[in-house]
Amino acid sequence: MKNTIAAVIISISCSFIGASAYADESSTDSNTDTDLPVISGEVRKVKPKSGKITIRHEEIPNLDMPRMTMVFRVDENTDISQFEKGDKVKFTVIEKDGKMVIVTIDDDE
Repeated sequence: MKNTIAAVIISISCSFIGASAYADESSTDSNTDTDLPVISGEVRKVKPKSGKITIRHEEIPNLDMPRMTMVFRVDENTDISQFEKGDKVKFTVIEKDGKMVIVTIDDDE
């Protein structure tokens, strides 16, 4: 009986420790722009009205994503209308609600 009670107490303690660690880890989702790596890429397509831009990009380490070409959404405060196919850009990106969202984007000069 003592062993059963001890096992239950240990199990409950581990559950709280795991939940605490998960809460600490999930709090990193609120990265600021300065915490994010700056990614280089080349614009392939721009759709300013729908807030989407297609970029061939290098590896995105904060999202564990290899280099590829993909469509990104842009943050509601980000203007992409000045970009054209072939432009070299530098940008920061986060995952928000299961979608890749560009937070900042500038010409790569």
